[in-house]
Amino acid sequence: MFDLARTTPAAHTDHDQFRSAVAALPPGPLRDVLTTVAYARDAAARTGASSVPDDRWLAVVAAAERAVRTPAEGFTPRLVAA
Repeated sequence: MFDLARTTPAAHTDHDQFRSAVAALPPGPLRDVLTTVAYARDAAARTGASSVPDDRWLAVVAAAERAVRTPAEGFTPRLVAA
């Protein structure tokens, strides 16, 4: 897992900038995914953990899957085999 739980003052500034940028997005799948990522990052910071809890990563994956199933206006996702 990634180490997203930075606790320095700079990290708090980054979080505020990230929240502001996400809030400025129009409602839609991208905003939903980024909001879920922010909650995952904040969960790690609140608990003092060095990584994000698994349930938060599962929420990020679920939001991303919903975003793929909900095409944005003028955009139809195309899944390709890895």
